Amino acid sequence: MVDKTLDYLDYPRLLQVIHSHASTNFISERIFDLKPLSSLEEIEARQDRIESVLEIIKWNGPIPLGDIPDVRTTLKQLSLEEYALEAQDLLLIGRFLADCRGIVNFLKKALNKTPYIESIIEGIRPVAEIGSKIRKVINDEGYIEDSASYDLSKIRADLYQLKERARRSLDRIMEREEVRSVLQDSYVAIRNGRYVIPLKPNYNQFFQGIVHDYSHSLKTSFVEPIEIMELNNAISVLEKEEKEEEKRVLRDLTRSVRRYVNNMEQNLSAVADLDFHHSLALFASAFKCIRPKVDTEGSIEIRGAINPFILLSKREKAVPIDILIDRDKRATIISGPNADGKTVALKTAGLLLVMASAGLFVPARETPRIHLFPGIYAVMGDEQDITLELSTFTAHVEAIRNVYEQSRGGELVLIDEIGGGTEPQEASALSMGVIDAFVEKGCKVIVTTHLNLLKAYGWTRPFALNVATDFDPQTMKPLYRLLYGMAGVSNALKVAEKSGMPQTIIEKSYSYLGKQEYVLNDLINGLEIEKKEAEEEKRKARLYREETKKRLQLLKEKRDEYLRMAEERCKEKVAGLEVELDQIRRELAKKDRESLRAAKEKASEVRKRFVPERKAVQTEIRVGDYVRVRTIGKEGQVTVIDEQKKMAEVIVGNMRMRIRKDYLERVGVQTERKEERVRVNVTDIEVPEINVRGMRVDEALEEVDRFVDRAIVHGTSRLKILHGIGTGRLMNAITDHLSEAGYVKDVRRDEKNSGVTIVELV
Repeated sequence: MVDKTLDYLDYPRLLQVIHSHASTNFISERIFDLKPLSSLEEIEARQDRIESVLEIIKWNGPIPLGDIPDVRTTLKQLSLEEYALEAQDLLLIGRFLADCRGIVNFLKKALNKTPYIESIIEGIRPVAEIGSKIRKVINDEGYIEDSASYDLSKIRADLYQLKERARRSLDRIMEREEVRSVLQDSYVAIRNGRYVIPLKPNYNQFFQGIVHDYSHSLKTSFVEPIEIMELNNAISVLEKEEKEEEKRVLRDLTRSVRRYVNNMEQNLSAVADLDFHHSLALFASAFKCIRPKVDTEGSIEIRGAINPFILLSKREKAVPIDILIDRDKRATIISGPNADGKTVALKTAGLLLVMASAGLFVPARETPRIHLFPGIYAVMGDEQDITLELSTFTAHVEAIRNVYEQSRGGELVLIDEIGGGTEPQEASALSMGVIDAFVEKGCKVIVTTHLNLLKAYGWTRPFALNVATDFDPQTMKPLYRLLYGMAGVSNALKVAEKSGMPQTIIEKSYSYLGKQEYVLNDLINGLEIEKKEAEEEKRKARLYREETKKRLQLLKEKRDEYLRMAEERCKEKVAGLEVELDQIRRELAKKDRESLRAAKEKASEVRKRFVPERKAVQTEIRVGDYVRVRTIGKEGQVTVIDEQKKMAEVIVGNMRMRIRKDYLERVGVQTERKEERVRVNVTDIEVPEINVRGMRVDEALEEVDRFVDRAIVHGTSRLKILHGIGTGRLMNAITDHLSEAGYVKDVRRDEKNSGVTIVELV
């Protein structure tokens, strides 16, 4: 991709906008070097990082990066072995480390941290001990503290005493009677590092001294009296010692900081990377950009695309467009009136595709699908160059030739006003030849044009797609929308007429317009009208389908609501029943006869409420009678009757069952009866044992009954039930339950394990 193409698409201007969102000044070069990437892995990696930072901004606000100082130069100086940093440079290092610590603390508290954010946290080493040491030695104003070393503290204490002695001596001199007459003002000044007093030029008549400076008017001499010369000399010596000790302190502190220079360089790299992606995320947030799906499938689908510069200038008035190009459409021909947005649409498509290939989010809606092209070339604007003797058309052809020679196949080629600047018939032929050549190379081409023959070319080629820019036929104003599958009409004469061109000129212009050209324009207009009508019918059909779908959905919701209400009523009844059954179980567990009788009466009452008995008169049932078992709807023969418990054993096919007499209905005595087979599908028993440990009593009894039924069907006569010991409640309940069953011969404890019950079936 050549830089000229990026210039055509305003990509450098876009980088300027992104740079305005940067917090630090040491990522400028990285932002302006932001170029399209060549692999899907690199694009997805950058998108993931932008998305990670966007999540932080969404839930926690922008990351505090604005006050971080630029320490690049300081770190380079620090890498020099004998170089000693100045106090301000060390203070800058301290501020940098403190800001790094603030970033880490902010990110640690943030929600929804991704691996990228975790890597930044791990990559920043605040080196707290160095920051603390710098703060102890140098204060916020860059002054080296007295406590930095013992020698410095002693020197400054001695220096303070000498300076006070010098001031007091000068005060006494200024109080002398002979000095007052030549005293210009009563204050102590410092000139050239020595304490002096302001005197009149004739001072030497009264005492000796050395002049160190004069006022601007030359009326005041700043004189050092001979009497304090030794004091000033002593002060100068201590000041030099102070400077030397300060340098020694700074050298020691620099050596301490130098040991962590690699950590600080790593911190700087991590902060720069974070600010880089932070800038891209802030840009995406400000322009409401969406993460595109970049692939190599060959199609382009960007709905609601907006050029960032249109968004900057028109704000909410910006009109989004849909950029929709199928994989099999190799040439897209955009046509329409002048100033109706053809070039804007072309540049928007190119710019957004470059942004996506650079790993940026794009201003659009939904999830854009964008093909990754190996290169994007653009030919736009007037390339006329007088110095090279290139006309508009010649420069245009030269630019297309250069792109064709650079292309290796598979690229995207954008050409604005293809074939412009020459005779329409030849321009159309040349344009069709150019498109054919690029398509044969495997490129995808998007062009804008006013040439009617090129529009007709779009209708006749299966790989071509006509796209019209929409406009209001009444006002002749552009609507800045793209209509796919339609060819736009230039309408130059109508636009001129609406713009106030004299009618005489308009009429003459129509008379000069070729008949064939006029017919072709009318034909295109007719096709557009018919397509709009078809689109309107399609829209109405879609609305009808949506309305029907909504009504069906409403009916379904009402049906679901009725079912839900019925289910809730059933659940309420079942819940009530379970409460009563739980009460019955608790009463049964008391082993009290009276409680047992009351519980059975209550259970009988509940059963009558939920399982109504048949009103028919029950005839006496005897052994040998054939009966119908109402619970399963099958007939069988009675073999045993227990009058005391009102229970009966019935053989149904090859299955023997024990059931209450109330559920039996006599069907008569049959001497000869055709054998009826009952097929019961049950799962095989691999091991004749069942484990009910941890179950409630009612659950365990249900599992045991099902297990015994399977054993009877498969002819298994000896079973093991693993129930554990525990409180003994489950063990006793199983024993009592099986002891009452007619199909059980014997129930006993396992001699080796009392938590196991052995069951012998009949």
